[in-house]
Amino acid sequence: MSASLLDDYHAWSPGSKIELVNGQLIVGDSLVHSRRLLSQILRGWGVEAIAALAPEQLWWQALSHTFGAPMLTSLDGLDASAVQQWADGIDYQPENPPHHGDWRFSYSQLRQALRMAMFGLGMRYEKLGQSLGGGFVHRLGQHGFMPDVLFFRGEPRNRLYEYYLEGAADVVVEFIQPGCEEYTYTVKKPIYEAAGVPELWIVDAAQCQMELWRLVDGTYQRQTTDATGRYVVSSVPGLTFLPGKIWLAKDDWDYPLEETWFEVAADAPRLTRLPQLGEGVDWSKALLRFPVALDPVATLAVSASPRAFDDYIYWCPEAKFEFLNGRPDIGGREGIKGLAGMLMMTFGLAEVVKLAHPRDWVAALLAQRKVAADPNHKAGAWKLARDTATFLRDHYSIDRMVVAGDLVAPEPLNLWSEVVLIVWGLPEVETTRSE
Repeated sequence: MSASLLDDYHAWSPGSKIELVNGQLIVGDSLVHSRRLLSQILRGWGVEAIAALAPEQLWWQALSHTFGAPMLTSLDGLDASAVQQWADGIDYQPENPPHHGDWRFSYSQLRQALRMAMFGLGMRYEKLGQSLGGGFVHRLGQHGFMPDVLFFRGEPRNRLYEYYLEGAADVVVEFIQPGCEEYTYTVKKPIYEAAGVPELWIVDAAQCQMELWRLVDGTYQRQTTDATGRYVVSSVPGLTFLPGKIWLAKDDWDYPLEETWFEVAADAPRLTRLPQLGEGVDWSKALLRFPVALDPVATLAVSASPRAFDDYIYWCPEAKFEFLNGRPDIGGREGIKGLAGMLMMTFGLAEVVKLAHPRDWVAALLAQRKVAADPNHKAGAWKLARDTATFLRDHYSIDRMVVAGDLVAPEPLNLWSEVVLIVWGLPEVETTRSE
């Protein structure tokens, strides 16, 4: 399985985006790619890991809804051998959603080159603005985008937090993911327009084309360069863009200087660098459990939850796609848990169960029941907590400690469980930095 999963994983383009759009978690500019990622998480981390993120009763309902599993009026009357026999008799090939498109390394080179050129506009030209890109989140209402390049000038339009920029940036650049062109134009572009992003540039690296869209009276209008190939950027006073030079340099996209592609007027106004305003999220109100259901869950829907964006920021890891120990790894264990939970909410369990054979779901659920029925299944975790407490008492004279988290919760432990020990009076450790 690992070799096949690695082959499937290689289809991801470098730096695929993880965005909250219209209440859904969209990966790589495609809902199909979101489904594909959930399939890879399930295959790499195991059906048991996914099953642990939702109540058992809901899983049986999903299996009944999708595959016609015997209806259970009560889990107490579950006949394990009967449901296992039913699952073994199902003729089904699990879905493996495709990854469409052909993202090439040269596209990433151009994207990084444009990022660096616009970053230079903010650094070398004494605060003409600020540039962000490469997975930084752009908050527009309850939507969370990860544009390829952001350039913004600050207040009153923008507020900068540690994890995201709030408010319409002055320039947004989106590179088309091959195969996802329609999504860029029919979903993302209208949201940028409604949010008031004054300049949206859409780059099609495969076709060596760049579209310049300017907001005019609340509507995007396609722009062209003047006779000399120059384009005056409406939202950044004194800035002129020379897009034609990008394609002339397509064989050498390695970190050009900003003056290669931009001209800055001598009297262009300089700005005070926009300070960060903190994290921008009340972590105490974060979504700690995923309220999944048979159908897509309204909690992620823009109209239903004013906290949708905060929950997304809390759970969404950095969009750094890696493959470790035979499985996808995006932000470690907590990152995978967050992605799996939000994707389950996006699709609903009736669709999620299609990603594995019913016998695998049944086996995972029965194994989970077996663990829950064992009154001593938390013994090892309790021993770890006691040993830790003993060590702290003996070495640091700590005598006030509390065990919290999953160890004292009524639910059985699973892959995502954590042993939490709250300690008072632990001395601070002094550190020295070598020069």
